[in-house]
Amino acid sequence: MTAPEPGWTTEVDYIRPVDADTIEVEIRRRFNVRLKDIDAPERWTLLGKEAIEFVDQELCNAERIIVRIPTNNPIKLMDMNSFERVVGEIFVDNDNLSELLKAHGYEKTR
Repeated sequence: MTAPEPGWTTEVDYIRPVDADTIEVEIRRRFNVRLKDIDAPERWTLLGKEAIEFVDQELCNAERIIVRIPTNNPIKLMDMNSFERVVGEIFVDNDNLSELLKAHGYEKTR
């Protein structure tokens, strides 16, 4: 994996996993990031609990965490959806967290 492409990107402090595909981070204020391109198992399922533990370990052990919000439009930058979170990508030491979750089998099957 490579670091994110240009766009709105910043290094963040990891706070906690809300669930496996929503992560609370902090820049100047805390906010939740809904991972792009993955739908992880729900937090109350066995696989969901495993996925949350996986995410927590990856982020706690990371040397560098980067969030990329896929917009350069400052008006849309902090648009929140109904769950009060932004949709974006999280890179853990240059690896895309969504891709790591998929590689470890933590994606819902339809």
